[in-house]
Amino acid sequence: MRLRSAVAVLLWVWLSGINALAGDWTATAVRQPVNYTVDKITWKRLVSGLVVPDGAWISTGPRGRVVLAHGSDLIAVKPGTMTAIFSKASGGDHFEVAQPKGEISVEFERRPGRSLSVQTPFLAAVVKGTGFTVKVDKDRADLSVRHGVVGVRDQSNGRAVDLSAGQSAAVSRKDGLTVKAPGAKPDIISTPVSKPTVPATSPSTTSNAASRGDAAASGNTPSTSNSSGKGKSGKDNAGNDDADDGDGHEKGNGNGNGNGTGNGNGNGNGNGNGNGNGNGNGNG
Repeated sequence: MRLRSAVAVLLWVWLSGINALAGDWTATAVRQPVNYTVDKITWKRLVSGLVVPDGAWISTGPRGRVVLAHGSDLIAVKPGTMTAIFSKASGGDHFEVAQPKGEISVEFERRPGRSLSVQTPFLAAVVKGTGFTVKVDKDRADLSVRHGVVGVRDQSNGRAVDLSAGQSAAVSRKDGLTVKAPGAKPDIISTPVSKPTVPATSPSTTSNAASRGDAAASGNTPSTSNSSGKGKSGKDNAGNDDADDGDGHEKGNGNGNGNGTGNGNGNGNGNGNGNGNGNGNGNG
């Protein structure tokens, strides 16, 4: 019996290693709402333990976050982010991350023959093993290095720099590539100009909702909306709008209480192929 148990454990470890080498990334430490799509049309809930399909787009809501794990490699996807991970070669040794918006934090194990790159609308980063953070908004991208070395390239302006621990760089529409570093700054070199491979928009218009927080995406995307309005002694209290979890349908709840004179109205709206309205009126 002990021998069988030992063999089973060894087999499980071996199979886990094969899955990791196959390029699979598994969702862990999920806080909803987090959704994914493989066709840029149909969005599904991303839950802990799910193996993310290669190249699937992941969208986190205003409070959503998820850690993607591949062996000892980790990518923490922060709230309001759109990203996707692509395997660039068999064996799980080369990956490319596309990041149109939001923030990710990466820990990538350094081993010979492995690489990971991050493509944004403003900068491209290439690493061979390091820890770093990339943040993208509508006008710029920022990258900071915790350990290791990251090559950062401003593709549109043909400039590049290698960053080490404690250094950071930003690429913006206005200023191009700028570098911050304690002590002497690393040299910026010229490189061929090229067009960024990732546009400054999400892969589909419906997916923008998850990052904005009004809902996560399409009809398969969960969202709820709750609102309440109260009127007290001639004072108006605004309703609260909260778009979060659900099953693609909207729910609106409105409560109104009035004492004295006054009106209070609360409205909450959520969009996810459903509309949720909550109205509360209080009259005294």
